Amino acid sequence: MSSPKKDYYGILGIEKDADDSAIKKAYYKLAQKWHPDKNKNNKEAESKFKEISEAYGILSNAEKRQKYDQFGLCDGEAPDFSQGFHDLSEIFGAMGMEGMGGMGGFPFGGMGHSFGGMGARGPKPKPIQEVRVKLKVNDIFHGLSKNIDITVHDKCGTCNGSGSKTKSKNICTGCKGSGIRVIVRQVGPGMISQQQTVCGDCGGKGTFIEPSNKCGACYGRGTVETKLNKTLEISKNFDHETVMLLKNSGNYDSDTDTKADINIKFVIFDIDKYNMEIKNSYDLVMIYPINIYDAMTGYSMYWEAHPDRNKYNFKFNDIIKDGDIKFIKGLGLPMNNNGTIKRGKLYIKFKYIYPSNILNSDDYKTFIKTKDSKVVENKDTWIKEKVYDIKDDISNNHHKQHINGDEEGELPGCTQS
Repeated sequence: MSSPKKDYYGILGIEKDADDSAIKKAYYKLAQKWHPDKNKNNKEAESKFKEISEAYGILSNAEKRQKYDQFGLCDGEAPDFSQGFHDLSEIFGAMGMEGMGGMGGFPFGGMGHSFGGMGARGPKPKPIQEVRVKLKVNDIFHGLSKNIDITVHDKCGTCNGSGSKTKSKNICTGCKGSGIRVIVRQVGPGMISQQQTVCGDCGGKGTFIEPSNKCGACYGRGTVETKLNKTLEISKNFDHETVMLLKNSGNYDSDTDTKADINIKFVIFDIDKYNMEIKNSYDLVMIYPINIYDAMTGYSMYWEAHPDRNKYNFKFNDIIKDGDIKFIKGLGLPMNNNGTIKRGKLYIKFKYIYPSNILNSDDYKTFIKTKDSKVVENKDTWIKEKVYDIKDDISNNHHKQHINGDEEGELPGCTQS
């Protein structure tokens, strides 16, 4: 039969509404006190450390904490310590507390290897090379075949990626091949701090090549620059947030003896040409100038500047104020929603055009007479779309600022044709 639920909040000495920061600080304080590296051959300390680590493991995980608060957790579900204890620097490094308290490290001598080598790292993840490809907004709607050249650092064939003429390297004497140096400093009587840093002699590689032994083809780098030519098929109504994957086609990684996967991402670069901005990935926002008389007397807008090349008719039956925002559903950028193509919204922000001279009653009468006399060819072929007010879409100023705000970002590119 399971034992009663443990009081993890009590174990860490915190309230049940404690936030993540409070949980971390409580664990940090208790871990320093009870860590076995500081309490040699102390069974009580070992038991206490297991207990606080168990509590932190549950309360620092949002999903586990929710289940614990709702259903409780019985003894027997504690984490496994059979492989030893984490080095304190590893524990607090994972918590983002490497320099907490201005201590310059963790003042416990001989840490890291007393309890079973928990500092061992897993296999290096497969490298990813990211490439950004520029698209015109017209390309999004109408599709095209796009030819690109991607710069790739390929494995040197002369030295087989080793960087050396003899295809061998020397072990770094500074770090003895580990790529890491351990710096130990005394921070007080009987107290030291232990920190790890990348070896400056070999740059963390653990090996080096004598200048006379460097490969002449790649100058010791192990890679040579090449161009990968690809033709990308951009379909009609293309989702520009799509990421295309080219497996095992990118830069050569000598540590894993593999080629990186290439992630191709897309950026629309000419949206300014249409006096528009892209918001929320798929919504289009444009500033539309309107004279005051049109704004005050009802306005029928005939618009043929959309990048999809269709002609649209929007009817505004209410007074339009300077700065008003209206929107039309389905006239934004295409998005792929589980295989179904949908489109974002088009937001129109109106900006008054003020008359250059004071207007009199005759000017107004002339305007009314000529208001609907503008010749629009083939009116029946223009696509009529329903217009919505911004209050029908958003309910607070935060979202309205999203439409008015600016978003900028720098995007690396590649050679394209």
